Amino acid sequence: MERRDFIKLSSLAATPLMLRGLPVMANNVLNDNILDTMARSAYNCGKVLVIIQLSGGNDGLNMIFPFDQWDNLYAARTNILMNENQVLKLDNNITTGIHPAMTGMRDLYNEGKMMIVQGVSYPNPSLSHFRSTDILLSGSSSGESLSTGWLGRALDTIFPGYPSLYPNQEMLDPLAIQIGSALPFALQGPELNMGYNTSNPDDLLNIILRVTDPAPNNDYGNELTFLRLMKNQSNAYAGAIRNAYDNSQNLVTYPSPNALAEQLRIVARLISGGLKTPIYIVKHPNTFDTHEYQIDQSDRTQGAHADILRILSQATTAFQRDLEAISTEVADRVLGMTFSEFGRRITSNASLGTDHGTGAPILLFGTALNTDPSMVAGTEQPVPGMIGTSPIIPPNATVQTQIPMQFDYRQVYTTIMQDWLCMTPAETDSVLGGTFQKIPILQSMSILPIELMSFSGEAAGSATLLKWVTASEINNHIFEIERSRDAATFEKIGEIPGAGNSNQPLSYIFTDESPWEGINYYRLKQIDYDSTSEYSQIISVYFESSASIAVYPNPATHQVVVQLVDNRQDVYVQLYNAFGQLLIEQPLAKGTDRAMLEVSALPKGAYFVRVTGNQVLLTQQFVKH
Repeated sequence: MERRDFIKLSSLAATPLMLRGLPVMANNVLNDNILDTMARSAYNCGKVLVIIQLSGGNDGLNMIFPFDQWDNLYAARTNILMNENQVLKLDNNITTGIHPAMTGMRDLYNEGKMMIVQGVSYPNPSLSHFRSTDILLSGSSSGESLSTGWLGRALDTIFPGYPSLYPNQEMLDPLAIQIGSALPFALQGPELNMGYNTSNPDDLLNIILRVTDPAPNNDYGNELTFLRLMKNQSNAYAGAIRNAYDNSQNLVTYPSPNALAEQLRIVARLISGGLKTPIYIVKHPNTFDTHEYQIDQSDRTQGAHADILRILSQATTAFQRDLEAISTEVADRVLGMTFSEFGRRITSNASLGTDHGTGAPILLFGTALNTDPSMVAGTEQPVPGMIGTSPIIPPNATVQTQIPMQFDYRQVYTTIMQDWLCMTPAETDSVLGGTFQKIPILQSMSILPIELMSFSGEAAGSATLLKWVTASEINNHIFEIERSRDAATFEKIGEIPGAGNSNQPLSYIFTDESPWEGINYYRLKQIDYDSTSEYSQIISVYFESSASIAVYPNPATHQVVVQLVDNRQDVYVQLYNAFGQLLIEQPLAKGTDRAMLEVSALPKGAYFVRVTGNQVLLTQQFVKH
């Protein structure tokens, strides 16, 4: 039998320590090579990462709202979207708001202690809860299956000789602690898991099974001997955990009842008590799988999703306030991060819910985030507290329309590993099986070997105009410009020579003369003279067709004329009221054409005319008198 399988079958033999009735698992080898490498490298780094798992697939569009896409969002979610004026506004961010149940996290954002990373996903995403969770925990691509997790692979390589040589004077504390009822894939070691159990959270019972009979001389006996070693080794960590917990106290009042807050309350005490553990994992107690009744019909700011967001916001805010109350030094070395296996679809369903989707925002919190307005002004991520832009929502979103990916989740992992947990680029490349471009989450970051101040794109007539500015360049040979339909598979569409070496700001412009209709994704590939290369972040440009629309008279009383110019495809002319209800639909053939819409029977008010084709849409408002 494989040792890993034997350990899983023998999991009852190693049960967890209980603190305030919650199971606490401590691990030194995680079945997650990324977690392992991260934790081992971070052990003497002095930094702490707290991961909050939001299981079930969080609806990012009902948590972080795109004001600049509101009309299209309303058309896609007429039965669940709250009023725009009910969304909480964020300082220095006119395009984005946050759910009204998250007042605490709104305050953290406004204080520069929370960051939103938009559109996090991976190429060819899975919509299976289990598969997508495995991908995010293992650090794999959608086309590969790994038996180890993203925090586990490194610990095993940095600290050889485990478990017989640990704990020791250099590493007295566990490398990772998870608080919750079940040990997830991320904390399942390639050889073992370690945990403790007590019925009283204020007393640590001796959980070592005092087996004295000699182990038989066979495969089972070898595994039994190994289990006994695990138990003796794991008990040593129980003392360190207990001492840290007993030698500290919480300095703020945590919300109650709130199971997530209770987990984070314990984490704060362990950190405050001097435990050097660099990785903590906690889990939201509620599912985010909101297929039905996501909102309350009588008040769309309330409902199942609002309840779980409130739990998240209150717990996270209390935890951050507690760290700050303990000391500035403690708060400055803790970074928090949420993750969910996927997001939800852009369109709502008929059950007042949302179905499995792809991209979603990740939230990070802490005092070391790159959120100072003066630091991000003029850069390619100019909004303090947000990386990326509002997800592009087409006017005619269907049940198949997904949120475009802006950042690969492994870019977030790479950034945290290198800029927070003291890992080298070679270590992160080895753990992730490839190179993934960092993003400016943390203070004092630079994205490319060159100092790239900005990278943007815009539709300019029938072309896309790409612009970027470098603050300085060293050994910069050339920029290759790449384009993609899906943000996964890119093709080179042009190149521009670099400046070699420069310490002055330089501006570059490239024109894509033939962009696709709909969403175009772009990135820069910067190549040095020695052929090493780095990628910029991915940006997107939504490209409408060359057709134009005229709606007259406006205001109208009896009839409205809809005239198209340079219409190159078969389209439909649709009339919607202010509530997003489709009232009239009329087909139009290719070429210049016009439609006459009878509106005399309609009530007075504002209406929208929308022209829809395969993907490209034109919209114009008119008023009925």
